Amino acid sequence: MNKGKPTTWSPLTCFQEQSEEKIVLIVLNQPLPSFSTFHNLWKKAVYRACTDGAINHLHSLSLKEGYSNGHLIPDLISGDFDSSSEDLRASFAKRGSEVIATPDQDETDFTKCFRIITDKMKERSEKVDKIVVLGAFGGRFDHIMANVNTLFLAATLTDIPVYLVKGVSVACLLQQGKHVIETDTGLEGEWCGLIPVGGPCQNVTTTGLQYNLEHGHLEFGKLISTSNTYEEDTREVTVETDRPLLWTMAVKNLN
Repeated sequence: MNKGKPTTWSPLTCFQEQSEEKIVLIVLNQPLPSFSTFHNLWKKAVYRACTDGAINHLHSLSLKEGYSNGHLIPDLISGDFDSSSEDLRASFAKRGSEVIATPDQDETDFTKCFRIITDKMKERSEKVDKIVVLGAFGGRFDHIMANVNTLFLAATLTDIPVYLVKGVSVACLLQQGKHVIETDTGLEGEWCGLIPVGGPCQNVTTTGLQYNLEHGHLEFGKLISTSNTYEEDTREVTVETDRPLLWTMAVKNLN
């Protein structure tokens, strides 16, 4: 395994009101969190994108909160457009959204949107701390797995940390090597887990968890780490893995 400098992850800092992080916000076609949570992320975003039917939820939220003049306008709307109306897309376009059709059915709307965003981020000089994807775990199970698959693809397209979010769940993909996961925001829920989604992880060592691993083996059909939690007063979790490993954790007060 890589013996170099560990990668540091800050999964929950973007939800802190006082955080000055700059994020890219991707909104998928799922119900949105509470307005306070959503607006906090929206304000931090230097670039905002919606996939297809996500604009239905954004439009509904705008009307509910009294933004009749369309203050919640994404920079990008993309997808195969089977879940949103032409009139609504045109309405957003008139207010400044770039609308890009991506009819290719070999990839999901999220994957295609992610490709567009990474190209645009390469064109910009502005520093981005993380990419936050809202609505990644709701609805159909095959959609959830497709979103996790996009995490694997994301690692080949950008070095910016990517976090999937929905409800009380946040997830990110740890690549081979050493990682430090910050757990000192006060927003951490009780549970966390390490899921070997892409294949067996034969050598995993952790600290900071109630149930730590020392050169442990994680594999579907054998052991996976779910319903784990943190050691008392821990401020960080460390993970060293020989294969890509999904980290997931609970976050408080997102609904």
